[in-house]
Amino acid sequence: MANESFSRKDFLKKVSLFGMVAAGSSAVLSACGGGESTSTEQTAGEPTAAADPCSDLSGLSDQDKQMRTSLGYVKAGTDPEKRCDNCNFYVAPAEGSPCGGCTLFKGPVHPEGYCNSWIAVPAKTS
Repeated sequence: MANESFSRKDFLKKVSLFGMVAAGSSAVLSACGGGESTSTEQTAGEPTAAADPCSDLSGLSDQDKQMRTSLGYVKAGTDPEKRCDNCNFYVAPAEGSPCGGCTLFKGPVHPEGYCNSWIAVPAKTS
């Protein structure tokens, strides 16, 4: 695996780009009449918060949820080499919790999840 260098300047560019994407996505969803349902019913096949605490977004604002979507976060990635739990932005779970966190967005994070901002944890030098 190649050692990737990631500067503060690159990070700020990426965050700015995601902000623009989020704003554009919100406008498109609003124009299409899309967005989140106000219903409290569970979507078919969707796990409950008790069954999957890492999917419980009940304490997040719409803006926080949009940020997760803008970054392309999914609870299970397709590349086993790129998982939240080996990402530089991942925050390890508190003892007894199955869910970690992320420094880029709020809310619980599946350790095996993935988002478009994944960056490998820098290799430790001796």
